[in-house]
Amino acid sequence: MNFLLLHRDELRDDGTARLSGRRAAHARTVLRVAPGQALRAGIVDGPLGTATVLDVGEHAITVALRCDQPAPAGGDVLLLAVPRPKVLLRMLAHAAALGAAHVVLCRSWRVEKSHLLATSMQPEVWREQLLLGLEQAGRTALPRVTFCPLFKPMVEDLLPTLALPPLRFVAHPAAATPVAHLALPAAVPFALALGPDGGWLPYEVQALAAAGFHAVSAGPHPLRTETALAVLWGQLDLLRQRGSLGP
Repeated sequence: MNFLLLHRDELRDDGTARLSGRRAAHARTVLRVAPGQALRAGIVDGPLGTATVLDVGEHAITVALRCDQPAPAGGDVLLLAVPRPKVLLRMLAHAAALGAAHVVLCRSWRVEKSHLLATSMQPEVWREQLLLGLEQAGRTALPRVTFCPLFKPMVEDLLPTLALPPLRFVAHPAAATPVAHLALPAAVPFALALGPDGGWLPYEVQALAAAGFHAVSAGPHPLRTETALAVLWGQLDLLRQRGSLGP
């Protein structure tokens, strides 16, 4: 936990909060906080700031929160074919840490039906992982998660109703365009579609292309989904940052 993340309903009228459980234990035993110490902090879906430690007890800590720095705006979207349960949990945390505003989960042809019945598909489990990702990265914007159990209705019915960024990419190892050949404008959000470890079917790539997703690759060697998320997202974000520097 690199960042103390609080919910609005935890704040008292005087701006203080009493935290127990995992966050208090981490602050006490790992960060070894002491009264007067300031921690980076923020409010879920709210501003950033600091939390000053007022008291450290055996089971709880009390902090005074001052959050007056606006959180950075975000609009990036991750479209993800549901991976294996443990991988899904990690990827949700990664998506939150990377700044995704919306995660759309779907079942592609290569997704096993059993994955959809796992505990990892429960919204309360999603939320826990997303919060852990925000804590890791020092972010406050909680990504929205949408699940569509069938691929064709997702592409034809759901995607047109979403406020997707104009820049849309679908990861495909056989794509003719490497990400490194792209040029992205500065500060413009993007959407990235990642298939399962076996990749999207050609039909699925074509259907996503019809929805405005340009096929790109991270290189000649196929990557596991979790690795592809880090590589492709990082490359796209770097190109976006370079766009702010100009030629």
